[in-house]
Amino acid sequence: MNRGAPFGSGFLPILRSILIRWERMRILYNLILIAIVIVPVGGGPVELPELADLPILAVGAVLANLCYLAGPAAESYLAWLGLKSRWVTLALFAGGVLVSFPLVYMFGIAYVLSNS
Repeated sequence: MNRGAPFGSGFLPILRSILIRWERMRILYNLILIAIVIVPVGGGPVELPELADLPILAVGAVLANLCYLAGPAAESYLAWLGLKSRWVTLALFAGGVLVSFPLVYMFGIAYVLSNS
């Protein structure tokens, strides 16, 4: 057993492809979250955030991207267990985005209420 490669040398190329795929999808993830922030729930015109809101939105963006790391971590673990499929990637991504929706709203609502 090679102690320098805990997953085995055959798994490293798979891990690399998973991480690269998720880094590419991060752009789409962030665009979706930006749309959630600037597009009003009931429709209507797009509302850009005020300059004073940018620091709190930046904190929210960093936290959202930290949570995003759960996707490639989960897919890597599932691939290590032998479950490798594009459907796994899509399901994890869609699930992560769906979990992000309420988190973005709760984060924004808490900020708005604290400044009212």
